[in-house]
Amino acid sequence: MFMPTRSILNKRILFSIFLPPLSFAPIGIPFFLLGVNTSILRDGWYISIFIICVTIAMREKTSLSKIGLTKQKLGSSLLLASIWETVTYIPLGIPPFFLATGKLSILVQLDETMITSAFHYMLVGLAEEIWMRGLLLRRLKEWKPEGPAPILWSSIIFVSLHVPASSLTIIRETSLLPLLLLSWLILFVWSAGLAVITLKTGNLLGPIVIHGLDDFVSKVLHPLQM
Repeated sequence: MFMPTRSILNKRILFSIFLPPLSFAPIGIPFFLLGVNTSILRDGWYISIFIICVTIAMREKTSLSKIGLTKQKLGSSLLLASIWETVTYIPLGIPPFFLATGKLSILVQLDETMITSAFHYMLVGLAEEIWMRGLLLRRLKEWKPEGPAPILWSSIIFVSLHVPASSLTIIRETSLLPLLLLSWLILFVWSAGLAVITLKTGNLLGPIVIHGLDDFVSKVLHPLQM
């Protein structure tokens, strides 16, 4: 059986990090310059990430089940991801928001106008999980088969990708930096838990569903955005 060299493994990890998000650039940049709606471009970017990750796996003759798209242990994946979401959302989501705003977020009434948002955030969950805890986590596991390194590094990279979105907030209000650091720490813990669930069950569908629901609830139904 062929065992990839360390150099090949390093290249695979780098490709897994940079190729999926950059793949949409040749199409996305011209469309952006032409004034295409930002929400359409955003969804196109996530669809592109999903397609590229699946394409990379198929090109290397890696079955989709190997990156977590399987029926095996689906129930366990959904159950564990749901439990993890429950035990992290309330204690780790609401207190930082209260510290930042001095008030508790209220539950917004669900209506038909939120269907587009629900679709978008489920797409986010699908793309980011296939990318981070499907393709990349598998590559990191090949690099470090033993120990927590794959979990830690995949979560560090996951958090790092969310940091730029907060840069404007920091520029506008530097006093929020400690709370943003706390939110990144919480995101790291949440991500690490989903990585553990993926490795234990071999199924990515639970994290995909919970990721999409978490984004939809925390940003639309029960907004916890600072």
